[in-house]
Amino acid sequence: MPTSVKNQPLTEFPSGTKLIITDLQAGARSRSRLCALGLIPGPIIVVDSGGPGPCRVRVRESDVCLGQGLAEKIIATPAD
Repeated sequence: MPTSVKNQPLTEFPSGTKLIITDLQAGARSRSRLCALGLIPGPIIVVDSGGPGPCRVRVRESDVCLGQGLAEKIIATPAD
């Protein structure tokens, strides 16, 4: 992955990518849901399955599946 790729929606990263969540571009309800799932700015997550369809990520030893709409609200950068 090129080093110029920074701060993109979670849906833009391929499977196997390690990321750091940098922002949640979501309203109050979506932000609350993401926080309840442990998807907050700071932790390293791993994209298990990206691309079209549901997005599965690993965060803090848990697997979380998100629909495309919710996954697009998570802004992340590669964890180099």
